Amino acid sequence: MIIRKAEARDAPAMARCIYMAEGEMTPFFTGHREPEKAGRVLREFILSDVSNRYSIDNAFVAEIDGRTVGSAFAFPADSQPELDLLILASVNARGENIKELFFEGEPGTWYLSTMAVDPAFRGKGAGSALMKAAEEEGARRGFARSSLLVDLRKEKAKALYERLGYAMIGNAEIGPVRYCRMGKQSGSGQGGAGWGVITPRGA
Repeated sequence: MIIRKAEARDAPAMARCIYMAEGEMTPFFTGHREPEKAGRVLREFILSDVSNRYSIDNAFVAEIDGRTVGSAFAFPADSQPELDLLILASVNARGENIKELFFEGEPGTWYLSTMAVDPAFRGKGAGSALMKAAEEEGARRGFARSSLLVDLRKEKAKALYERLGYAMIGNAEIGPVRYCRMGKQSGSGQGGAGWGVITPRGA
């Protein structure tokens, strides 16, 4: 298995992963429930010259036997409002009047967003490897803390994050979906060693 930065050729597989990861939120982001139509919009986001949460520059992919089987996105949590402008414009072009999207990450952290692995390749360590690569990128950029959201119904995903050292720091509701906000921190801010529990803001 190879974990690497995403490239344009990965866009179709990445779009399928985003569709799986976002679940009920996919129609809101894309305007479509059908996988083919939603995938077309997601590929446009991925390949856009305008930086956004789904940009190739923010993504890592897992490759097995030459096939892209998983992807994960990561970026500074505080940059989310700017990264969401393209998607927000797309949503409002359909007649909505939304000023900003829900702020997902813990402020000041490196935010791990929208990770999914092809069901046929789950259980092979791709999810853990993608998380590690995303965390290492955050540490390389000087972030000592990372955060993420997980759908409360996705018990296996939540268990994976807990095994990787994440702990619950709060709850969130986005549309019809309830999420658990999780986080962890590094004592040194360098690399993955010493990751422990994050302290929520205001605690």
